[in-house]
Amino acid sequence: MKRLVALVSAACMLSAGCTYTKEEPGLFRTKVSQSPTVEQTAPPAPTNPKLPVAAEAEWTTAEGLNITTRLAIHAVRRLQHATVVDWSVTPLSAPGFGRGDRLPSWVDLGLSRTSEGDINMFLLDPAGGKVYRTLSHQSRRLFNRCLCTPLWLAQQSLRIGDTRVLQASFPPLPEALGFIDVDTINIAPFVHVPVTPIGQVPTAPRPTDLTRPPAFVRPILAQQVFRYRQEPHRVQSIAIDRVVVAPGRTSLEWTIKSVTDQSTFVLEPALSPIGGILPDGVDVLNPDVVSGPMIKPQGSTKAKPARVSWMTAAVSERKAYECLCSGLGLWAGSLRREGGRASVASNYPALPVGTRSVEVILPGVATLSGIPVVEAENIAPRLGPPEPYTTDIWTYYSDDPPRGWSTAQWPTPLPDPDQLKDYRFSIENVTTLPGW
Repeated sequence: MKRLVALVSAACMLSAGCTYTKEEPGLFRTKVSQSPTVEQTAPPAPTNPKLPVAAEAEWTTAEGLNITTRLAIHAVRRLQHATVVDWSVTPLSAPGFGRGDRLPSWVDLGLSRTSEGDINMFLLDPAGGKVYRTLSHQSRRLFNRCLCTPLWLAQQSLRIGDTRVLQASFPPLPEALGFIDVDTINIAPFVHVPVTPIGQVPTAPRPTDLTRPPAFVRPILAQQVFRYRQEPHRVQSIAIDRVVVAPGRTSLEWTIKSVTDQSTFVLEPALSPIGGILPDGVDVLNPDVVSGPMIKPQGSTKAKPARVSWMTAAVSERKAYECLCSGLGLWAGSLRREGGRASVASNYPALPVGTRSVEVILPGVATLSGIPVVEAENIAPRLGPPEPYTTDIWTYYSDDPPRGWSTAQWPTPLPDPDQLKDYRFSIENVTTLPGW
């Protein structure tokens, strides 16, 4: 296996992570007005009741702050030559913080990537087997940044109970594609999100409240404690949270917990059963991924266990692969210490029709049996009919880096199409990893 992680990226991970500074070329402002700098001292405003919510999920950060967040998808908007995803993050609670409290600047939502594109968000076309990446700038001097609200900057000023609306841009979708899946990599993808026509936004059929308390915690379906054969002093556990079936795909949501302190070497890929043993001679973008567990229908003696799915990629014009699963890194830093935990997700090919439960195979450790599967929610009914709108546009500038929008500013501005010529459009294929 060839590692495609540059030494400079490794150095960034060992220090404070690969981030931008205020002086680096940057972000954007609307052509109408710049983003004001407001000292956030007032209590968080309630959610705009007219803000549409196509899908939402709760997820807890793993950098050590244990922030319970609500991630929401508001719209997938079709532009003339691009696609825009409007999404948001709402910190709901964290130990030692109350409503309105500003969170530390080292909050990590687990969605940053050190390679081009900045954000680990993808659009999935299960019928076509396609993966749409975020638009990335063609200039290496500009770090191949995405055409999006910069996640690294938004994370620096989050508050409990305050929703931040963000945006990411993708290649244009085929005209015939009326729905798309949205993958935020650490949870099961949101399925069947409507793609609204040019010049329209979806509506909210009922009042929206993204700041309501977290939902109940799902019961653990199965759990296994294990020691690493290579390093027996290291003890961790794997808990199965949910198995979600959707057209063309199966998703496993699971939690890693450290029972003892772990190695501090962040450059080594995850060991089995968390990480898979990758074949030699195959280029992968990130070997430190949760590709270890396999699944198969419960009780099936003929079915071959399914391994995680991958997508095609290219690095320096060489063919490579990227896992359709969570990658571990600084965002999961709490795993280095006893009691730390990280919630992750792995995506697999579709199960046979009618499968009601599965076996989750942890290679070299155990097989967890009788894990029930649930069907992914059809998101389309959560949105009202689209309606026309008018809004501003923004251009990526370096002297006015905004941190997203409030819910009251919906519909949010759209990227100026004149800048699209400077960005790379990448559409990948869902595939298997050669040699597996």
